[in-house]
Amino acid sequence: MKLSIRSTLLILLFLVLLLAIVLNSVLGHLLVRHEVNEVFDAELAVSAKLIKGILSEGNLEDDLPRISAAMNESFGRVQPDQPELEAYERTRLIQIWRKDGNGLLFRSPGAPDHALAPLRAGFYHHQSSSNEWMVYVTDLPTHDAWLMVGEYPHARHDIIRELGGIFGVSGVVALILCTLIALAAIEYGLSPLRRLGSRLRRRSVDNLKPVRLHRTPKELQPVVDGLNDMFSRLSSGIERERRFIDDAAHELRTPLAVLKLQSQHLQSLSPQQQRDALSELERGTDRASQLVEQLLILARMDNTDRIPVAPADVTEAVRRTLASLQWQADEHQVELTLDADDTLPAVAVDPALIAMALRNLVDNAIRYGGDRQRVETRLTVEKDELCLSVRDQGPGVAEDDLPRLSERFFRAQGSPSADSRQGGSGLGLSIVSRIVDTCAGRLQLRNHPQGGLEVTLRIPLQGLSSAGPGEG
Repeated sequence: MKLSIRSTLLILLFLVLLLAIVLNSVLGHLLVRHEVNEVFDAELAVSAKLIKGILSEGNLEDDLPRISAAMNESFGRVQPDQPELEAYERTRLIQIWRKDGNGLLFRSPGAPDHALAPLRAGFYHHQSSSNEWMVYVTDLPTHDAWLMVGEYPHARHDIIRELGGIFGVSGVVALILCTLIALAAIEYGLSPLRRLGSRLRRRSVDNLKPVRLHRTPKELQPVVDGLNDMFSRLSSGIERERRFIDDAAHELRTPLAVLKLQSQHLQSLSPQQQRDALSELERGTDRASQLVEQLLILARMDNTDRIPVAPADVTEAVRRTLASLQWQADEHQVELTLDADDTLPAVAVDPALIAMALRNLVDNAIRYGGDRQRVETRLTVEKDELCLSVRDQGPGVAEDDLPRLSERFFRAQGSPSADSRQGGSGLGLSIVSRIVDTCAGRLQLRNHPQGGLEVTLRIPLQGLSSAGPGEG
């Protein structure tokens, strides 16, 4: 069974209050008993000293009976019109023993014939199977005897018990009142949480705006901040998905329509025209496949912030990527060159991302650099950065278009159209830019002084390995 925060707090506070009240009652009872005993012991000592003072100058046989009767009359009788004093009725017991212990010189009515306490000065609590009494013992030097004055402790016990009952009742009342106050305080303290829950329940599913609460408690602020952060990330994710769907629908509509139109007219064409149309259909399906692949890559990259890396041989990854693009270069009679430092150490980057970025850069350079040209690739380490640059020998790009080349589906003025043989999807540099962002790097684009467009990736090195690329 899961308890609510309200129930948990109420139970804990109730237990704490109960413990505090029980401790207070116990300590109060002990204090009351101590104080009551002190008061009664003081009265007992005063009575003994009073008797001692009288006997020190009088005759023992003549004065003791009269003193005993007077004390019992004074301490043991309550006036009929004062019944509330009944608890304070006390009967004094008096004994006088010789100091050598060989004889009982005097005992008051009701006192036993054995000693009430040891024959030593002080207070004593004597208890037998049938009786209990408190005794004060002092000496009578003029009579060479011990004076014992005692009383039954029922009056003490009654007062202590009555005060203990008062403490108990007041403790129960205090516990009930404190519990009610604690419940009200808990309800008030949890009201911001209820308001937050109410606002969240009333929200529509598409409302991802930040939550705002009036006077948010410090303890609840991390929850509100966490919710707002989650709403922000959800909003960004939904926006990325919406953008992906819009981009995909927009870019796939035209090539699919062209493919459909071409396939519908195949039957009406001559054999040679059919062969040309089939070749064009094949190129169209290739472009559509490439577009879908790039859109999926962008979608995956949009959902990735950082990728775990390990030291890898980037030079070898670049060589393999260029080798895989050689067929495309041969088709356009383009020469692919690589300038890489053979002593470049293994660096902590993801070689798959580097290969993906290089593939898009070289593909763009082959498409837009022109046939029978050269595409130069350069790989170096400069100032703790991995630098990968690709340069074509084409006409370059207008300076105004350079900042927009990494935008999705942007094509520079004068670039081939999407349905031409060289036409691209406008996503290549967007993918490269997203890869660079994932690697916390920079993307630089410029028109090279000797002609052509040069694109450079600068990725900070997260760690270097002492092993060279050829070492295991």
